[in-house]
Amino acid sequence: MVRIGEYIRGEVIKKSDAMNPYQVMGIIVCCTIVFAGVVTLLTMQGVHILLAFLGVYLFAVWCMLGMQRRARESFEARRDFGSHSCEREPLIGRVRANDFQGPSHVGSKRVEQLRV
Repeated sequence: MVRIGEYIRGEVIKKSDAMNPYQVMGIIVCCTIVFAGVVTLLTMQGVHILLAFLGVYLFAVWCMLGMQRRARESFEARRDFGSHSCEREPLIGRVRANDFQGPSHVGSKRVEQLRV
């Protein structure tokens, strides 16, 4: 029963890492305010408003694409590292579950080797 409690506690911890809707909306509002502020600053410097809007928008898209690319590369590197870690473990000395079945099991030569 202790394991069930630990499992439930682990699930609660995992769910608390997710962002709630208020955090998401807060981030969207903050980004909108920054976007509007930068466009306003550029227009006050004499840049045409459409050109400022387009420039800030394209810069934001470029940044987001770069972040997606870095996240994808990081995910692929972690996935490749995880798949290779299993392959790097030596198979010498590993015993499979079917090796401990009785001698009547066909193809269980390793059991005979272990008993000698």
